[in-house]
Amino acid sequence: MPKHFSPPRKPVLVVWRNRLGMCFAVLTLAFSLTQPGQSFFNWACYELGFNDHRSETGLLEVHIIDVGKADAVLIRSGGHTALIDAGKPISSGTVVDYLIRNNVNYLDFLIMSHPDSDHIGGMPGLLKELGVGTFIRSGTSYFSGEGFELQELHDVLEWKNIDTVKLELGDSFAVGEAVFTVVGPVGSFEDPNNSSLVLRMDCKDFSAMFCGDMEYEAEQALILSGQDIDIDLLKVGHHGSNTSSSLRFVYETSPKYAAVSTALDRNLLPRDEVLERLENCGAEIYRTDTDGNIVFIYDGENVRARLDKEERTNYETVDNRPF
Repeated sequence: MPKHFSPPRKPVLVVWRNRLGMCFAVLTLAFSLTQPGQSFFNWACYELGFNDHRSETGLLEVHIIDVGKADAVLIRSGGHTALIDAGKPISSGTVVDYLIRNNVNYLDFLIMSHPDSDHIGGMPGLLKELGVGTFIRSGTSYFSGEGFELQELHDVLEWKNIDTVKLELGDSFAVGEAVFTVVGPVGSFEDPNNSSLVLRMDCKDFSAMFCGDMEYEAEQALILSGQDIDIDLLKVGHHGSNTSSSLRFVYETSPKYAAVSTALDRNLLPRDEVLERLENCGAEIYRTDTDGNIVFIYDGENVRARLDKEERTNYETVDNRPF
């Protein structure tokens, strides 16, 4: 009878080495999915020179930070910095990591557009990590004592002894070469979205507008106020919701560039109707859900956009979104 030969066994040391390797790979993958893990790998990539654009600076930089369907916008000019909103509570680590990777360890101004969770939720965590000179908010009385997260923010501001400035219509302040002017809200509204602090920014011949979650009623009041709202860059209000960016508002602002901070979810933002209005007015549209972090760099003459993602995802329209 033919003899039966068993395949040779691997040495015990090799077997355990392979198992340990698999375990290490699984643990590394799991760690990379956590916030500390993402922070570590982002830091490592930057330190090793991958995707490191920190030397690419201009007279003015506008960073639309990818914090999902939330808002966080970094302004940097002449060695000075401001942050408009800071995303959701879960976004604080993302925002802090982004700022530190871009050599921002101190903010001259931290600006609250309005007290919704997706705009101020990340502020308490950020304040515990970075220095802030002045906290800016709208002077509207609607915000007083509104919600747990706003109270937490007030507590941290008091604990850190940070000056708070309430801005009214027409007030202005400077961030390096960029001058910010309060253009809204014009009048009093019954909801926080329309009560959003609306800022126009001017730097030489470049201009931008930051709208928070301003909706139709506040947009019309702003138009009727007669203020100059013709700008180059529009930070699209309310994450591209159809309750904002009305046809006339888009026409009156006539932006060359439009930036939407949003994420793929069941709300299907930005709405195709909003994108169509922006396209029809000739705006180049940039989105955090398809482009990642977006940076507009102005050198005093020209503007260029720097995107995190080289190739866009394929859900740019409602029909292509998997919901």
